[in-house]
Amino acid sequence: MKRSKKSPQRISAGLTRRDTLKLSGLALGGLAVGGAIAGAAKALAEQQCDDNGCHYPVKPDTTQEYSYPDHPPLHDFTVDMQQQLASDEMRITFLGTAFPPARRAQQMMSIFVEVGPWVPDAGGGFGKAKDSFVFDCGAGALTNYGAMGIAFSRMDKIFISHLHADHMSDLSAIYCFGPASDRKWPLYVWGQSPSGITCPAWGDNPPTQYDDGTNAFCQNLRAAMRWHSESFSFLQTSYANYEIPTKYDWGTPCDLIPVGDDPSDDGYGLVPIQLDWTEVGGVAYDNSKTGVKITHFPVIHARKGSMGYKLEWNGLSMMYTSDTRPETVSIGQADNVDPITQVAKGVDVFIHEMILPPELLTMKNYPGLTSPPPPGSNPSFDKAVKNTSKIEESSHTPQGAFGYLLSQINPRPRLTVISHFPVADDTVKCAMNSVRAHFPKGGYPEFGKDIIWSTDLMVLRVRKGKKGKPPQIEQLMGKVSDYTFGPPQNVYAPLKDPKYPTPTAQLDTTNLILPGDNTYCDNGY
Repeated sequence: MKRSKKSPQRISAGLTRRDTLKLSGLALGGLAVGGAIAGAAKALAEQQCDDNGCHYPVKPDTTQEYSYPDHPPLHDFTVDMQQQLASDEMRITFLGTAFPPARRAQQMMSIFVEVGPWVPDAGGGFGKAKDSFVFDCGAGALTNYGAMGIAFSRMDKIFISHLHADHMSDLSAIYCFGPASDRKWPLYVWGQSPSGITCPAWGDNPPTQYDDGTNAFCQNLRAAMRWHSESFSFLQTSYANYEIPTKYDWGTPCDLIPVGDDPSDDGYGLVPIQLDWTEVGGVAYDNSKTGVKITHFPVIHARKGSMGYKLEWNGLSMMYTSDTRPETVSIGQADNVDPITQVAKGVDVFIHEMILPPELLTMKNYPGLTSPPPPGSNPSFDKAVKNTSKIEESSHTPQGAFGYLLSQINPRPRLTVISHFPVADDTVKCAMNSVRAHFPKGGYPEFGKDIIWSTDLMVLRVRKGKKGKPPQIEQLMGKVSDYTFGPPQNVYAPLKDPKYPTPTAQLDTTNLILPGDNTYCDNGY
């Protein structure tokens, strides 16, 4: 992808630095929070909320591109640059950023976090970070992991925010194909405890309370993937020298025991770490060897059980709320009050979801429309808006609501990153209008400096500031080929013997055509 060096003042097509300054006095679309945040009543009484605050229609070309990475251009991040992970660096790579449905430019949610330094592979492979974590793994994200050169052995610790398909559906492929690649030990999955919700009587069924927690999810996933795992078990799937971690090594709230009957050192071991979703600041992972601590907290999304996570390491911090309505717990977590000094430290990178106002989100998914039709003029559209409004009421933070939420965080995050948002120049400009309306004085937040909207392959390199200065956050953009094959792997030896002795041990070979002089060549050509 070639990027122009021209137009250094442009932040996005149709969104200039002048635009961002003009926004300071506006109170635009999507500002109404509906009382979802405590203490907002006075602010709401003073607002004037437009029905079409972003003044659609807009120029059609602005709806089909997100030009922020190009104007001015973010520097390229290539596969080989992964090995440049510094000892004081926390790297955050966005491998999926979409609001469903997935788009060609945006796969479903997944964020990869690594901390330095880079550790060379003793077996002569590519190497990996001192510690690394996957936060959510929605559909399609695995494609981006491969393109960015991230192998399965680096994806062994997965933190699921909630069990919606756009946050966990690639888990099946990560689990199934990891042992055939270079992950020769279990896959560890953190996630929610059961919701505790009683399903009402439905049809002929009496009220029921389902076991919808992570333990049950992993047990069922393991059972569902049995045919796949057995079929690949003629390969060696267990590293003989793997040091099996304990809950004391990783500071987990439970023992690290695989579901099913898989050994604790085998690639087809699936280990759930079920977290009490009601805890605020509960410890999910605390590794004294690597210095990484990850805590969790409840958010408000779709059904009880959804969680956000905060990662702290070496004086740096990253917070990921995942999907949520605007709520106060995230504000407190982002304030990040030191428990000893009671001083709010803030967070370096604050990753939060955002969605368009209902009529704009409906318009974007409604063929042929470039502007929301007036209420009452299109009954089909009005019905779709009502359905979208229900979804947002259940699950998401509209752009104006996020502006209010951000205004309540003190100190401000060093960089706010919007995720789970359908990025385009028009949608981002519209959202920026709504956020800026909650900051009528001063220049905060400045687009590109204080706040950005993430898209797939975006990379943040976060490093400690020198001589007491704030951390430095560098934004880059992955440069990959659409036709890249598998990522560079690591090499582990010795490996234990496979479960099945030969590649054909599970086959009925009665009708097999063998290589020979009159059939085909054994060498494959």
